[in-house]
Amino acid sequence: MRTITPAILAVAFILSAATAQSTGILSGRIINRDTHHPLVGASVMLTGTSLGAAADHEGRFRIAGIPVGSYTVQVRMIGYKTQSRANIHIVPLRETVINVTLEPTVLEGEGVTITAGYFERASGATVSALSVDYEEIRSDPVGVYDVMRMMQALPSVAGSADQTNEIIVRGGGLNENLFVMDHLDVPYPNHFPIQSAGGGPIVMVNTEFVERIDFYAGAFPARYGDKLSSVMDVSLREGSRNRQLAEFSFNMAGIGLLLEGPFTKKGSYLASYNRSFLDFVVKNTGLIAVPIYSATQAKFVYDIDRRQKVMVNFLSGTDAINIDGQEDYQATTPEIVEFTSNQTLIGLTYKNLLSERGYTIWSLSHARTRFDLELYRETAGGERVTNYNKDNIESETTLKGDWFYRPNRMLKLSTGINLKTIRLDYRDNSTGNPVMLYAYGLDSLSATGPVSRDVFYSEYFNNPATVALPIDTLQAGDRWSRQNPLRFLKTGFYGQLQWRPALRLSLTLGGRLEYVGATQAANISPRAALRYEFTDRLKFNASAGRYYQSPYYDQMIAEDDVVADLDNFYADQGVLGLEYLARADIRATLELYYKSYDDMIITVAQTTLDTADSFDGWINAGAGRSYGAELFLQKKFSHRWYGTFSYSKSVAEGIDPRYHDETRYYPWDYDYGDIVTVIGGYKIRYMDYDWYQRYKKTLWAKALSWIPVMPSDEYEVSFRARYLGGRPYTPKVYNHNVRRWYTNQAQGINTERFDYYLRFDIMLLQRFYFKKMNLVAFWDVMNVFGRNNPWDYFYRDDGTKEQVWQYKTFPVGGLTLEF
Repeated sequence: MRTITPAILAVAFILSAATAQSTGILSGRIINRDTHHPLVGASVMLTGTSLGAAADHEGRFRIAGIPVGSYTVQVRMIGYKTQSRANIHIVPLRETVINVTLEPTVLEGEGVTITAGYFERASGATVSALSVDYEEIRSDPVGVYDVMRMMQALPSVAGSADQTNEIIVRGGGLNENLFVMDHLDVPYPNHFPIQSAGGGPIVMVNTEFVERIDFYAGAFPARYGDKLSSVMDVSLREGSRNRQLAEFSFNMAGIGLLLEGPFTKKGSYLASYNRSFLDFVVKNTGLIAVPIYSATQAKFVYDIDRRQKVMVNFLSGTDAINIDGQEDYQATTPEIVEFTSNQTLIGLTYKNLLSERGYTIWSLSHARTRFDLELYRETAGGERVTNYNKDNIESETTLKGDWFYRPNRMLKLSTGINLKTIRLDYRDNSTGNPVMLYAYGLDSLSATGPVSRDVFYSEYFNNPATVALPIDTLQAGDRWSRQNPLRFLKTGFYGQLQWRPALRLSLTLGGRLEYVGATQAANISPRAALRYEFTDRLKFNASAGRYYQSPYYDQMIAEDDVVADLDNFYADQGVLGLEYLARADIRATLELYYKSYDDMIITVAQTTLDTADSFDGWINAGAGRSYGAELFLQKKFSHRWYGTFSYSKSVAEGIDPRYHDETRYYPWDYDYGDIVTVIGGYKIRYMDYDWYQRYKKTLWAKALSWIPVMPSDEYEVSFRARYLGGRPYTPKVYNHNVRRWYTNQAQGINTERFDYYLRFDIMLLQRFYFKKMNLVAFWDVMNVFGRNNPWDYFYRDDGTKEQVWQYKTFPVGGLTLEF
């Protein structure tokens, strides 16, 4: 594979240049989870060693002289739950930084020792939440360093297709998921974003920046709003405050350079640039389309004093693709697609530890996304005929503020505000696509009139000699344009109370008020949650609430000078669950959920039985439900291995809007039914064996260590197996007289299903520790057995159709060099 060749050369060169190991440093900060204040005197130990330190008056610690390798770090303090972090890598002459938040216990000062736990709970979460750190992301066998794809391993979290990282949560739809990065809302976190959806082929956020991810699969706290299904809250790390560091990466996603280091005596910086490279190496291979994309990301942190800090985040990306020469996919001249997009996010965040009992955090950000799309055809004479042109700009300026206060160990209060000004500048023009009547023959002279269906299929269908000529225009193309800038305000206010009225019982009550200026829709979202601890290991959790989401921006401007008359759509959600901690590193959860959707936005055409109806605007006329059961077993990394097993049985269905019958349901597009995911990984520390120390000094090691199966200082193998039930779809009907495929609105919706989805992935990860640098090489093979997993059908205008498959066997490799 072309992309691996430079990696092979780089590894071979480095292995021949240095073989000595060294030591590294572990540092970080220990804070109270609820108040974010430093925990002075917290004990930090590396299990299995005598190395450790105590946190100072700022909660900071530093342990030097640690032999390179991976360790489990344990943090203890009386009055707090002991927390363990596994798989922490110490690398030569670098400082590994971990920041740990400890959860207060209700038994303060009684010397109660809590078993060290590996599972960290997302702030404010009662049910359906998961927290992961950077090392877990790096070890994921399918994420390919893509944080959104990693979340697809959770129960009832599915993807729409291999080609995009969009996540579908509990039967929901596209763009029902909120992405937050360091307190900043990110409307489109992916390259080649899909307007009014949340996914894309690859995430734009640099995974090397990520410190922690809190993922809420529904029933999320009141501080999050304007989304129905899930929240991904990403916390970014700070740059090194001690020395200048650099990191070079090379993989299928592109090439990248990351720099970090101190910024004055009170701050730090972290900056990276990544660019795709396929356009350089495949220009002459004949590929139909080569994506070109790049991303720039930076974070600056400055401490005003011990209690106050400011952060500046910057994220920018550009994307371009030209799709041409697809004659093999259509019977007539294809449309040529030119697409470009650029995204920019800049935000200023201020954090203040107001008192020993609470803190506040504010952010001011601006996000701008531009979509530029043109569909055109070229005539035989080379003339360019544009069928559709889009130049859309979406801008958001957001002011967010949150206050958190804990007056005592039994009570925690939080409140906040979200003010967002939106500017939409849409310029769309469509020339329309007229409906033509066609004559058929075996040459141009015999093609004089339309033919019957039987004659078409007996004489002309799939016949290379067939000639189809337009002889009449049955319906002129519906010309459509939209050139209407729209500016409006979206506001959100919330309040939440977390109360522990008894030793084993905790309650959460909250609410959120939201208003959308463009549609003048205002809503109140009540939310409540309960947790009861039967024992220290067994807990019962419950949550219920109403969640609103405003119309997609693309739906708000119907046409020139017209703002759509739409309400916010919503879902009432309820979750019941049991959580059992079998061991400090093993946890099992079983959850039942029910979601009832109403006021969903659909097209007017979807409410009628007229097959010929075209788009005629949007309307709040959709409703539906999803419900199911989820089992999730997780073993955190310890004793050299980790693994997860998840299974969900679910139903996602909508009420057919064409009939006034609330009992007439049809399967939604992502009603997979059964979803099973198994993930496992095992790490071998070859560096602990004497034979390996002798081997790595040999010529064979220098010559062959680039081979994926050869030993390294630390070697990790992981896999993921995933099964999804067949996705439903509605068959299309071909009308040969107009050479078009239609969805027959008089028939049932999503009456057929594609074949089931089954994929097995494997990843090999090698770590090499040298005297002055560290190298990580990974080799990821997706769909190892090359199964044909269906994606959709491609419908040609000659009446034939072809199955389109998701990824076949797809090997990916790359390396990261730290120095």
